[in-house]
Amino acid sequence: MRTFVLLVFAACGGGSAPNANVTAATPDQLTPANDELDDLTITIAYDDGDGDLGGGNALVHDCRDDGLVTEIPIPAIAPPDVVGERIEGTLSLLVTDIGALAPDAQPELCRELGVDPLGPSEAVFCVVLVDTAENAGGGDCTQPVALVE
Repeated sequence: MRTFVLLVFAACGGGSAPNANVTAATPDQLTPANDELDDLTITIAYDDGDGDLGGGNALVHDCRDDGLVTEIPIPAIAPPDVVGERIEGTLSLLVTDIGALAPDAQPELCRELGVDPLGPSEAVFCVVLVDTAENAGGGDCTQPVALVE
């Protein structure tokens, strides 16, 4: 079972769809068979033109298979008097219990974002942010993460 933790850092600051830019993914190596070594933290910088990202979701696409999408709720970010204005900041998304899986049908989103076909010992994760008005922004992907036994 996967559990998720979201840490939010915001600054108030355009367009209405939130955009994500992956700035880090740690660690750079996962051990799916070891519960203590199978969690990944993805740090993203976000930019939301109308401040309504809080209450939306982060969709984390595992590029090893078309059906692997993790939805992480985003708590309130901007105070009510700022909603409607641009906000930007960083989010840390914790995806736990990443399992071993041979690459299968790569999601179209991953291909569109330039992810190359994956080998059996690597994984890539792409993040798309969706705000409370259900506007999905441009996504971004991690560098390949090594999977070891």
